[in-house]
Amino acid sequence: MITNANRTFQEIQEGQEYAFEAVISAVDIDTFAKLVGDENPLHVETHFARRRGFDDRVVHGAFLCGLVSRLVGMYLPGRDCIIHEMRLKFPAPAYVGDRVVVRGIVQQQSEGAHAIVVRVTVSRHATARVLASGKVIVGFTLETGAPGGK
Repeated sequence: MITNANRTFQEIQEGQEYAFEAVISAVDIDTFAKLVGDENPLHVETHFARRRGFDDRVVHGAFLCGLVSRLVGMYLPGRDCIIHEMRLKFPAPAYVGDRVVVRGIVQQQSEGAHAIVVRVTVSRHATARVLASGKVIVGFTLETGAPGGK
């Protein structure tokens, strides 16, 4: 069970870091492919992917983005955040069965924007090969006391 962190803007500091590991299973990718409708054979057929020069089925880049969303939405900062922007590059493919490390480091805080910039990487645990890297700009929601947040 994932415990949702709740770090406020005031509790966040530049240089603060959080990381977690996840194993990407075939079921994860099959479910994701069906959910988003991207059943490209590169993602769902081992033989197709191998004939295209890859070691195995390639994990959707959007799935890795989802892991980054988990990082900020559940851990750093957690419950009271909202993603304003996410920019990732994918220098190497992730494969079904990979154990990945998702890491975020607070790079910058903006008091005026009430937001933080988190540098993120997703890397293969076994080799430390970077599979995705970039930044996420994260704002903070404020409870207004009314149902629906208004």
